[in-house]
Amino acid sequence: MPRLINTKAQQYLMQSAAQLPITQDWFNTDFWHQQNAIKGTGTGRGDVWFIDSQYGKFVLRRYRRGGLIAKLSKRHFMFAGIHRTRPWQELSLLEVMRNQGLPVPQPIAGMCRINKGFYQAELLTATIEGATDLFELIKQQQNDQLNWNEIGRVIALFHQAGIFHSDLNCHNIMIDNTGKVWLIDFDKCQQRKRDTSWMQNNLDRLKRSFDKEATKYPEFTVTDEQWTALLAGYHG
Repeated sequence: MPRLINTKAQQYLMQSAAQLPITQDWFNTDFWHQQNAIKGTGTGRGDVWFIDSQYGKFVLRRYRRGGLIAKLSKRHFMFAGIHRTRPWQELSLLEVMRNQGLPVPQPIAGMCRINKGFYQAELLTATIEGATDLFELIKQQQNDQLNWNEIGRVIALFHQAGIFHSDLNCHNIMIDNTGKVWLIDFDKCQQRKRDTSWMQNNLDRLKRSFDKEATKYPEFTVTDEQWTALLAGYHG
Protein backbone atom coordinates (compact mmCIF):
# COMPACT_ATOMS: atom_id res chain seq x y z
CA MET A 1 0.00 0.00 0.00
CA PRO A 2 1.16 3.60 -0.47
CA ARG A 3 2.38 5.39 2.62
CA LEU A 4 1.75 8.95 3.75
CA ILE A 5 5.04 10.81 3.88
CA ASN A 6 3.73 14.30 4.65
CA THR A 7 0.35 15.13 6.13
CA LYS A 8 -0.49 18.77 6.75
CA ALA A 9 -3.79 20.50 7.29
CA GLN A 10 -5.86 19.92 4.16
CA GLN A 11 -2.95 18.30 2.30
CA TYR A 12 -1.83 14.70 1.83
CA LEU A 13 1.40 13.59 0.16
CA MET A 14 1.64 9.84 -0.45
CA GLN A 15 4.53 7.79 -1.80
CA SER A 16 4.72 4.33 -3.30
CA ALA A 17 7.71 1.96 -3.39
CA ALA A 18 10.20 4.35 -4.98
CA GLN A 19 12.70 5.87 -2.54
CA LEU A 20 12.96 9.42 -3.82
CA PRO A 21 13.21 12.84 -2.11
CA ILE A 22 9.61 13.69 -3.02
CA THR A 23 8.02 16.92 -1.81
CA GLN A 24 4.84 18.74 -2.71
CA ASP A 25 6.89 20.74 -5.24
CA TRP A 26 7.06 17.64 -7.43
CA PHE A 27 3.36 18.17 -8.23
CA ASN A 28 3.85 21.79 -9.25
CA THR A 29 4.60 22.22 -12.96
CA ASP A 30 6.42 25.50 -12.26
CA PHE A 31 8.95 23.54 -10.20
CA TRP A 32 9.80 21.34 -13.19
CA HIS A 33 9.70 24.27 -15.65
CA GLN A 34 12.35 26.03 -13.58
CA GLN A 35 14.59 23.00 -14.03
CA ASN A 36 13.82 22.77 -17.76
CA ALA A 37 12.62 19.23 -17.01
CA ILE A 38 9.26 19.25 -18.81
CA LYS A 39 9.74 17.57 -22.19
CA GLY A 40 6.15 17.38 -23.39
CA THR A 41 2.48 17.44 -22.50
CA GLY A 42 -0.55 15.31 -23.24
CA THR A 43 -4.20 14.75 -22.42
CA GLY A 44 -6.38 11.84 -21.42
CA ARG A 45 -8.14 11.42 -18.10
CA GLY A 46 -6.45 14.59 -16.95
CA ASP A 47 -3.70 16.97 -17.93
CA VAL A 48 -0.36 15.25 -18.44
CA TRP A 49 3.27 16.39 -18.30
CA PHE A 50 6.33 14.33 -19.27
CA ILE A 51 9.29 15.03 -16.98
CA ASP A 52 12.97 14.23 -17.53
CA SER A 53 14.80 15.15 -14.33
CA GLN A 54 17.93 14.33 -12.35
CA TYR A 55 15.77 11.92 -10.34
CA GLY A 56 14.42 10.04 -13.33
CA LYS A 57 11.76 10.25 -16.00
CA PHE A 58 8.19 10.64 -14.83
CA VAL A 59 4.65 11.24 -15.99
CA LEU A 60 2.72 13.79 -13.93
CA ARG A 61 -1.04 13.54 -14.35
CA ARG A 62 -3.58 15.95 -12.90
CA TYR A 63 -6.92 14.27 -12.27
CA ARG A 64 -9.97 15.80 -13.87
CA ARG A 65 -13.56 14.87 -14.42
CA GLY A 66 -15.11 13.79 -17.71
CA GLY A 67 -18.64 13.79 -19.04
CA LEU A 68 -21.41 16.22 -18.20
CA ILE A 69 -20.34 16.74 -14.59
CA ALA A 70 -17.12 18.32 -15.84
CA LYS A 71 -19.16 21.35 -16.88
CA LEU A 72 -19.80 21.99 -13.18
CA SER A 73 -16.35 21.10 -11.85
CA LYS A 74 -13.41 19.77 -13.85
CA ARG A 75 -10.94 19.09 -11.04
CA HIS A 76 -12.82 18.86 -7.75
CA PHE A 77 -13.83 15.54 -6.18
CA MET A 78 -15.71 14.89 -2.96
CA PHE A 79 -13.34 13.95 -0.12
CA ALA A 80 -14.42 10.91 1.92
CA GLY A 81 -11.08 9.91 3.42
CA ILE A 82 -7.60 9.53 1.98
CA HIS A 83 -8.05 5.82 1.19
CA ARG A 84 -10.96 6.63 -1.11
CA THR A 85 -9.16 9.27 -3.14
CA ARG A 86 -8.23 8.60 -6.74
CA PRO A 87 -4.44 8.79 -6.34
CA TRP A 88 -4.42 6.48 -3.30
CA GLN A 89 -6.57 3.90 -5.07
CA GLU A 90 -4.60 4.08 -8.32
CA LEU A 91 -1.23 3.84 -6.55
CA SER A 92 -2.53 0.85 -4.56
CA LEU A 93 -3.77 -0.95 -7.67
CA LEU A 94 -0.52 -0.27 -9.53
CA GLU A 95 1.42 -1.81 -6.64
CA VAL A 96 -0.80 -4.92 -6.72
CA MET A 97 -0.35 -5.31 -10.46
CA ARG A 98 3.42 -4.74 -10.34
CA ASN A 99 3.69 -7.40 -7.62
CA GLN A 100 1.80 -9.80 -9.92
CA GLY A 101 4.21 -9.10 -12.76
CA LEU A 102 1.72 -7.27 -14.96
CA PRO A 103 3.17 -4.73 -17.41
CA VAL A 104 2.14 -1.40 -15.88
CA PRO A 105 4.08 1.79 -15.05
CA GLN A 106 5.96 1.94 -11.76
CA PRO A 107 3.93 3.94 -9.22
CA ILE A 108 5.81 6.84 -7.65
CA ALA A 109 3.64 9.21 -5.59
CA GLY A 110 0.39 11.13 -5.32
CA MET A 111 -0.88 14.38 -3.86
CA CYS A 112 -4.28 15.53 -2.56
CA ARG A 113 -5.29 19.02 -1.47
CA ILE A 114 -8.61 19.32 0.37
CA ASN A 115 -10.79 22.42 0.52
CA LYS A 116 -14.33 22.61 1.90
CA GLY A 117 -14.95 18.89 1.61
CA PHE A 118 -13.55 18.53 -1.92
CA TYR A 119 -10.08 17.64 -3.16
CA GLN A 120 -7.84 18.14 -6.17
CA ALA A 121 -5.15 15.60 -6.95
CA GLU A 122 -2.15 14.57 -9.04
CA LEU A 123 -0.30 11.31 -9.66
CA LEU A 124 3.33 10.56 -10.52
CA THR A 125 4.38 7.37 -12.32
CA ALA A 126 7.60 6.35 -14.01
CA THR A 127 7.88 6.77 -17.76
CA ILE A 128 7.79 3.61 -19.88
CA GLU A 129 11.01 3.97 -21.82
CA GLY A 130 10.76 3.85 -25.61
CA ALA A 131 7.00 3.33 -25.62
CA THR A 132 4.37 4.69 -28.01
CA ASP A 133 0.64 4.35 -27.62
CA LEU A 134 -1.26 2.05 -29.94
CA PHE A 135 -3.24 4.95 -31.39
CA GLU A 136 -0.09 6.66 -32.70
CA LEU A 137 1.34 3.44 -34.10
CA ILE A 138 -1.84 2.71 -36.04
CA LYS A 139 -2.15 6.32 -37.17
CA GLN A 140 1.43 6.09 -38.45
CA GLN A 141 0.27 3.06 -40.44
CA GLN A 142 2.51 0.60 -38.62
CA ASN A 143 -0.33 -1.93 -38.34
CA ASP A 144 1.48 -4.69 -40.16
CA GLN A 145 4.45 -4.41 -37.82
CA LEU A 146 2.32 -4.89 -34.69
CA ASN A 147 1.90 -8.23 -32.98
CA TRP A 148 -1.88 -8.20 -32.63
CA ASN A 149 -1.89 -11.65 -31.09
CA GLU A 150 0.41 -10.42 -28.31
CA ILE A 151 -1.79 -7.39 -27.63
CA GLY A 152 -4.73 -9.71 -27.05
CA ARG A 153 -2.65 -12.05 -24.90
CA VAL A 154 -1.56 -9.22 -22.60
CA ILE A 155 -5.13 -7.96 -22.17
CA ALA A 156 -6.08 -11.51 -21.19
CA LEU A 157 -3.36 -11.52 -18.50
CA PHE A 158 -5.02 -8.54 -16.83
CA HIS A 159 -8.45 -10.14 -17.04
CA GLN A 160 -7.15 -13.40 -15.61
CA ALA A 161 -5.86 -11.36 -12.65
CA GLY A 162 -9.30 -9.79 -12.27
CA ILE A 163 -8.15 -6.33 -13.38
CA PHE A 164 -11.03 -4.27 -14.72
CA HIS A 165 -9.79 -1.35 -16.84
CA SER A 166 -12.58 1.21 -16.90
CA ASP A 167 -11.25 2.94 -20.03
CA LEU A 168 -9.52 0.33 -22.18
CA ASN A 169 -8.86 2.08 -25.49
CA CYS A 170 -6.13 2.46 -28.08
CA HIS A 171 -4.57 5.39 -26.18
CA ASN A 172 -4.07 3.33 -23.00
CA ILE A 173 -2.19 0.49 -24.66
CA MET A 174 1.53 1.16 -25.07
CA ILE A 175 4.16 -0.77 -27.02
CA ASP A 176 7.83 -0.20 -26.32
CA ASN A 177 10.75 -0.51 -28.73
CA THR A 178 11.26 -4.16 -27.78
CA GLY A 179 7.66 -4.99 -28.70
CA LYS A 180 6.50 -5.35 -25.10
CA VAL A 181 2.84 -4.44 -24.55
CA TRP A 182 1.84 -2.29 -21.54
CA LEU A 183 -1.41 -0.91 -20.14
CA ILE A 184 -1.62 2.54 -18.55
CA ASP A 185 -4.09 4.95 -16.89
CA PHE A 186 -5.78 3.00 -14.10
CA ASP A 187 -7.89 5.82 -12.71
CA LYS A 188 -11.22 4.38 -11.49
CA CYS A 189 -10.05 0.83 -12.26
CA GLN A 190 -10.19 -2.04 -9.80
CA GLN A 191 -9.46 -5.67 -9.10
CA ARG A 192 -12.70 -7.62 -9.01
CA LYS A 193 -14.12 -11.10 -9.35
CA ARG A 194 -13.62 -12.50 -12.83
CA ASP A 195 -16.76 -12.36 -14.93
CA THR A 196 -17.23 -12.75 -18.68
CA SER A 197 -19.63 -9.79 -18.75
CA TRP A 198 -17.21 -7.05 -17.72
CA MET A 199 -14.37 -8.73 -19.61
CA GLN A 200 -16.38 -8.64 -22.82
CA ASN A 201 -17.36 -5.03 -22.10
CA ASN A 202 -13.65 -4.18 -21.90
CA LEU A 203 -13.04 -5.72 -25.33
CA ASP A 204 -16.11 -3.99 -26.77
CA ARG A 205 -14.87 -0.66 -25.46
CA LEU A 206 -11.50 -1.20 -27.13
CA LYS A 207 -13.19 -2.04 -30.43
CA ARG A 208 -15.33 1.10 -30.20
CA SER A 209 -12.19 3.18 -29.68
CA PHE A 210 -10.75 1.76 -32.91
CA ASP A 211 -13.96 2.52 -34.78
CA LYS A 212 -14.19 6.03 -33.32
CA GLU A 213 -10.64 7.00 -34.31
CA ALA A 214 -11.15 5.53 -37.79
CA THR A 215 -13.99 8.00 -38.38
CA LYS A 216 -11.73 10.91 -37.39
CA TYR A 217 -8.50 9.93 -39.17
CA PRO A 218 -8.53 8.39 -42.67
CA GLU A 219 -5.05 6.94 -42.08
CA PHE A 220 -6.22 5.13 -38.94
CA THR A 221 -7.27 1.61 -39.92
CA VAL A 222 -7.61 -1.66 -38.03
CA THR A 223 -8.53 -4.50 -40.37
CA ASP A 224 -10.88 -7.34 -39.52
CA GLU A 225 -7.90 -9.70 -39.72
CA GLN A 226 -5.97 -7.66 -37.16
CA TRP A 227 -8.91 -7.54 -34.75
CA THR A 228 -9.40 -11.29 -35.20
CA ALA A 229 -5.71 -11.83 -34.40
CA LEU A 230 -6.10 -9.76 -31.21
CA LEU A 231 -9.08 -11.88 -30.16
CA ALA A 232 -7.18 -15.08 -30.96
CA GLY A 233 -4.37 -13.94 -28.66
CA TYR A 234 -6.89 -13.02 -25.99
CA HIS A 235 -8.61 -16.39 -26.07
CA GLY A 236 -5.33 -18.25 -26.24
